[in-house]
Amino acid sequence: MNTEELLVTSSWSALSKQNSDGSFQPGHNGPYKDPETPVRNTSHWLISFLKSHELSGEKKFKEAAEKCLGYLMSEEARPMKATFWHRKNPKKDFANGLMGQAWTLEALEYAYRFFGDDQLIQVASDVFKLHPYSTRHKAWETVNVDGSIRGFDPTFNHQLWFAASGNLVAQHGDQDMQSQILDFLNALQDTMKVYPDGVIMHHPTGYQKVGRKALFFERYREFRTPKNQKEYTYLKSVGYHGFNLYALGLIHNVYPELQFFKSSLFKSMVKAIGTVSFKSSLSKSPYSYNYNPPGFELGFALQKFGDPAKAQFFLSEDFKRSYSSEAKQWGLLNPIDPLTAAARVYESYQLSKVEKKLDE
Repeated sequence: MNTEELLVTSSWSALSKQNSDGSFQPGHNGPYKDPETPVRNTSHWLISFLKSHELSGEKKFKEAAEKCLGYLMSEEARPMKATFWHRKNPKKDFANGLMGQAWTLEALEYAYRFFGDDQLIQVASDVFKLHPYSTRHKAWETVNVDGSIRGFDPTFNHQLWFAASGNLVAQHGDQDMQSQILDFLNALQDTMKVYPDGVIMHHPTGYQKVGRKALFFERYREFRTPKNQKEYTYLKSVGYHGFNLYALGLIHNVYPELQFFKSSLFKSMVKAIGTVSFKSSLSKSPYSYNYNPPGFELGFALQKFGDPAKAQFFLSEDFKRSYSSEAKQWGLLNPIDPLTAAARVYESYQLSKVEKKLDE
């Protein structure tokens, strides 16, 4: 089974699981255990169905995608006409920070390119522009489902993905969005931080801190962090390394000449993938094969920025851990959140076809 066959086969198995309103059953965001609404998984399946239709010509995939869109454009998905309702945890925001919105914007933009419906790109633009951007902090603020402002999303990969998905939308002509996004992207060499081995830090020290006093206390807090917590954060960063590189790949699709991609900092991020220590740490991280799909993410990164032949290792490892031969669907072997893992087969849509069989 190659990567294209994997996507089409998994999408075919998913067709029977679509609800009458076009949605898909939600998971709980893997190890975070946050009960979610159907919006995230429906966004992912929308992309999978459209790509599967392009690959196979099967009419049922297009029909399923249209049903997904019907749900995402409904009041149920966006009940207050502000941000999309992504999760139900009352202790957190219902929008899932910037990340939830980024996933749905990505799906709407892909659907716009397929169907050509201006309403899709307009909704995506409107939702993005609800989020205030600070040129001083190089960050966007989270917007609640009711439209109120929650404050800056502190997770760096959320900011990066929001920029990446917004960038896909902005390329269709919104110059105000492009201006914000380029301001964010041109600051990446300062805001992104890596460990000595090139792994992207999940929480870069000092990000969103402005002024000497704030930076001093942030560095002091980092210094005081217990060793075991630092080790856990490193493993978390390893698990999200491919997720970050995938977002950078989406950005590269639009801005291949961005100066950041020529920097030694970025080159160290790509180089990290090929080390023995990285592969070992990846297998230990609770945020890698059991949650994020490194096969698709690192495979895409290697096809874009490194040696494509090295993608086979991560794809095969992921396939062994994720693909259910019985159900003929990706992600169902995931021990933590199979519903979300199954939907994330969509991430293979950016991969160029890998001819070598994944199950060899």
